[in-house]
Amino acid sequence: MSSVRAVLGVVALACVAGLGATGCATLPSSSSPHVIDTFSPSATALSVPTPVPDQEPDLLVRDFLKAAATADQRHAASRQFLTREAAETWDDSADTTIVLRADLSAEGGRDSDRAEYTLRAEKVGSLDPGGIFREEVGQLEVTIGLARQDGQWRIDRLPPGVVIEKTEFFSTYAQRDLFFLSGSGESLVPDPRWTAADRTDLGYSLVNLLATGPRPGLTASVLSRVPSSVSVRPDEGDGDEGRPGTTIEFTGLPVLSSQATTQFAAQVVWTLARADVPGPYRLERDGAPLDERYSDGWTTEDVRSFDPYPPVEPMRNALTAADGLVRLEGAGARPAGGPWSEVRGGRSGSLSYDGRILAVVAGEEQAGSRRVLVGAADDAPREALTARTVAGPTFHPVDGRAWVMVDDARLVRIGTGASPSVQEMDAGPIRALGSRVTALRIDQSGTRLAVVVDGKVFIGGLSAETGQPLAGTFGQIGRALGETASVVAWRDRTTIVVGRNTTEAPVVTISIDGAITVPLSQRNITGPVTAVAAAGREVYVVDQRSLLRLDTAAETGDRYWREINGLAAIRADPVVAG
Repeated sequence: MSSVRAVLGVVALACVAGLGATGCATLPSSSSPHVIDTFSPSATALSVPTPVPDQEPDLLVRDFLKAAATADQRHAASRQFLTREAAETWDDSADTTIVLRADLSAEGGRDSDRAEYTLRAEKVGSLDPGGIFREEVGQLEVTIGLARQDGQWRIDRLPPGVVIEKTEFFSTYAQRDLFFLSGSGESLVPDPRWTAADRTDLGYSLVNLLATGPRPGLTASVLSRVPSSVSVRPDEGDGDEGRPGTTIEFTGLPVLSSQATTQFAAQVVWTLARADVPGPYRLERDGAPLDERYSDGWTTEDVRSFDPYPPVEPMRNALTAADGLVRLEGAGARPAGGPWSEVRGGRSGSLSYDGRILAVVAGEEQAGSRRVLVGAADDAPREALTARTVAGPTFHPVDGRAWVMVDDARLVRIGTGASPSVQEMDAGPIRALGSRVTALRIDQSGTRLAVVVDGKVFIGGLSAETGQPLAGTFGQIGRALGETASVVAWRDRTTIVVGRNTTEAPVVTISIDGAITVPLSQRNITGPVTAVAAAGREVYVVDQRSLLRLDTAAETGDRYWREINGLAAIRADPVVAG
């Protein structure tokens, strides 16, 4: 039996693009972002540097920092740059900090046998040994001392921990998802982790990470059929020779029911498949197939109902202030017909995941109260409540109820029976984030809640037992955007779309761990953005002029925001599931 070592890394990359710009750019931590650095991750890993004879001390320190991105064998590559004594005592398991760019200055002076450098850098994130990224801001300052050993400069004094520049990190690490079960046990919830891009034991490493459980903010939101008692044994022979796929042998795995076996397989199979570990996946317990029906291996088709990224149809409806609900067809927009087309003053709307229930917020353009209307899509809407301000609506995918935040103080969920029922929820975890709530969206698994509060984006967990927001789980992402966010939507279970109240990069996507922020096209769009939605490959926004859509799968040269036929220059809001 072998334990899998998981020294993992991560980096935050916030991007903004000017008109016609390509690639990504890192944003400063201010409300008026501008391009300060461009970067595109390379598909080719950097070669790991080694000490060069008679190398100058500052260049040796820089090569040491490059080597720090390779964590194999307790940073063996980095330890070559240390004196023998320092190599034995350096604690590389302490904090690991990702920085934008490391600047060195010889403030400590230098003589024939000693040198001292101060390293200063802008923090963009930190990582823990489980590959969990945490966004950070601020400045890092550390002192590195060098001495001559056997006539060569070597580092003999440095603080615990590892510092990695983002360019080296992106060349050697990749983001991969672990999958856990939603509270209902019927859906998969991604937990992004960062692992070495070229590690040969990737499958075993990911399964062992599954056994360590979810990140702290998810522990009360998800379930797992991969117990902490389980471990995997890497293949030490040639049992797979001549057979396609991957064999994973588990030890310490208890006997599971038929349903639990399927859930277990769903977690493992989708984790491996999304990481491009080759299938089919022969899952074995102590040398025997976990399930005899799949002795030749599991595939994603065997657990297709758990697909964390199911196909999604484009938007079929929109909400207009003057004509209520309209239906989008190839020839353009036309009234949907029925009672929902009689609703006036519609401001925002959402559709339940089964397509049967609508929730709409209606009200005057500038002032006056807002009405929350709910009801069957083919029946008359019913007023559930009125309020001064309303954020939402958003539908829970499991119980089918609509959620709204009213007057920046009350979080309620609305039952959609013949007479709408309104249930107060615990708004404390959201109120603790700030004063003004402008958007909230539940993710497709019913596990996470994205909110915009005081122009900042937060993601938190929902209880697997009660569905309530969980205090202490909400963390800000996209810090480099400042306080410019206005609306948010889930693009999929690992990425959100953020609309901003700026003209520069008015729409961006952010990974749920906050590691990567990418601007969407700025062609034919004028911020600020007041509504955003996503369905499949398309993203929809409302800018200063009208409702627009962007095909994110189009060729780069064709990615521009287009008006929707029949709704040009008409105030309309997107209506999609969720």
